[in-house]
Amino acid sequence: MLKLTDPLIEESIENLKEYISFPSVSAKNQSINETANFLKKLFDDLGAEVQILDDYSKPLVYAELILDESTNKTILIYDHYDVQPEEPVELWYSDPFELKITKDKFIARGVSDCKADLISRITALKLYKQENGDWPCNIKFVIEGGEEIASENLEEYLKKYSSLFSADLVIWESGIKNENEQFSFNGGNKGIVCFELEAISASTDLHSSFAAVVDSASWRLNEALSLLRSSNGEILIPGFYDDVLDPSDREKELVDNTIAPDFKSKWDLKTDLLKNPSINYNLAFSPTINIEGISTGWEGEGVKTVTPKKAIAKLECRLVPDQDPKDIFNKINAYLSENGFEDVKATYLMGEKSYRWDLDSKITNKLIETAVNYYGGKDKVEVLPSSPGTGPMHLVNQYTKAPIVSCGVSYSQANNHAPNENIRINDYLEFIEFFEKFLTEVKGI
Repeated sequence: MLKLTDPLIEESIENLKEYISFPSVSAKNQSINETANFLKKLFDDLGAEVQILDDYSKPLVYAELILDESTNKTILIYDHYDVQPEEPVELWYSDPFELKITKDKFIARGVSDCKADLISRITALKLYKQENGDWPCNIKFVIEGGEEIASENLEEYLKKYSSLFSADLVIWESGIKNENEQFSFNGGNKGIVCFELEAISASTDLHSSFAAVVDSASWRLNEALSLLRSSNGEILIPGFYDDVLDPSDREKELVDNTIAPDFKSKWDLKTDLLKNPSINYNLAFSPTINIEGISTGWEGEGVKTVTPKKAIAKLECRLVPDQDPKDIFNKINAYLSENGFEDVKATYLMGEKSYRWDLDSKITNKLIETAVNYYGGKDKVEVLPSSPGTGPMHLVNQYTKAPIVSCGVSYSQANNHAPNENIRINDYLEFIEFFEKFLTEVKGI
């Protein structure tokens, strides 16, 4: 087992500290170019050929380690260097952009999502070369700077530089040990469409006494929202489910063989779970609609008796193959208009398509087999066809033509996107060892 005192691990932690120190929040455009330059130096030191592709505001870092032009195996590692905002800062126990090391954890913004994943993969490659003298196959890295804002301009980069991205396997940005401490693989993610609904009822806020004769924007928006979903979670928008790609028997089997998480206890839920047909089925295969936030009227302390003139809700739908984000948005807009809510303004914010793959090929089977052997048996490993989250897998698959598998250093209590984001040190060390063992197996495939 690797130890924190091993020279290679000490070096990796120093690299992780420096990487974390860049507050690369894409939503605020912070430290984007500085972080890309840091990554270029990191790959230069590894001996890779590196390019910073800076055609757009969020540079893409591309690096490659070429073993042999004639080799028939190429692994592409996709990652992103941007992170979510650190707010609310007052809930952090330490500086979000300074790696805090405790007895058993690394704590910082981006350590789980997903800066430690990149450093662990690089460290595994160094460990492999230290023991074998060369690389196991061709290795490519694609690291974008806008994943947290819907992978802004990634498609333009992939299209313009498409000749760079061919591969036999894509290792996705991150992954976890689940609530049952199983090392988790998944071969897909959901798509998304984010949009805003705005109701305006008057030119100014009115005294609340006029509620006797005037409906506020708040009520108007609430009535529009109530059209979208039933109390049991069924989405009521006509045509919403028309293009849903049903899971294959293989995909359903993978989900059926997975232990359902106990979210009720984990989050102390005050509402019932939507269990039809099952928690795991819904997480992997069911599209959703969700209200991210609602803003209207007086939201300060105390009382202000007004009838609000304006109400805004931000919503999202998580999508599955073959739903199209803009098509779903158009259906929502048309449905509201048909029901007399043409005054409720709908604004498209962003969207990504879904990707799902059945996790079956020689190279991915070897990846999973290596994990089973390393982590201690089939019951210690979870294999899922899709995660409930979203990322640009569909885009990357379109240009690499390779299966995509997600796995990594995180765990179920990592607090991604929240204060005190963290990973466990032991998971980090284990992943480096596991991934190095997989690299050893690649030559034999």
